[in-house]
Amino acid sequence: MKDLPSAANLRQSFEAAALEIVLTLAPMNKIPQTVFQQAFMGGVLLLAGYLAMYVMSFEMLLSAWTSLFILATVVVVMVKSLLEVRKKEDPLNFGRAFMLALLGGWLARLGYNVFNVLLFNVMRPDLKEAYAGLVIDKMEAAMASFSVGMEAAGIDVAEMNAALIDSLSIQGQLVDWLSSVFFLALLALIVAAILKRAPQSSQFEG
Repeated sequence: MKDLPSAANLRQSFEAAALEIVLTLAPMNKIPQTVFQQAFMGGVLLLAGYLAMYVMSFEMLLSAWTSLFILATVVVVMVKSLLEVRKKEDPLNFGRAFMLALLGGWLARLGYNVFNVLLFNVMRPDLKEAYAGLVIDKMEAAMASFSVGMEAAGIDVAEMNAALIDSLSIQGQLVDWLSSVFFLALLALIVAAILKRAPQSSQFEG
């Protein structure tokens, strides 16, 4: 009997298909330069923001608002990209608006992954264990508030620790960036639906 494809292989296939769709529907020669500019600025903002948090306190990298920081930055990049494109392309086709928003947000999020690669693989590789430990400690604290232990939930702490450390590798960060396309696609759908065309100016007929 032929072996079924593993979850990792399926995920890689989906990620490759998603990237192919992006490149097929939005050819490089048809992507406005402003999308790359906005993505670059967003990526630099994420990189600089995380570096600032690391300098202030290592624990800040896991603070509650870091995810909101990434989300807000990505959404701003999507919105600003479409607003700039819409100045020259109005009405903006929904499919094109979606792909451009997704591409801009996806490239901007790369700033977060670049930070992780620099910190945990170049600057301070020794912090991988500490970071994984912090993540597990926060998870244990959260579960304890519901009177549930890690073992009771069937979570292997040692296995999770190893997985977290592996996720901080260059390969792990690449997988994380590629995987983020699915969540970012949902954001891009919303942004594209709102900004696909400029608002009509109100006119009162006499």
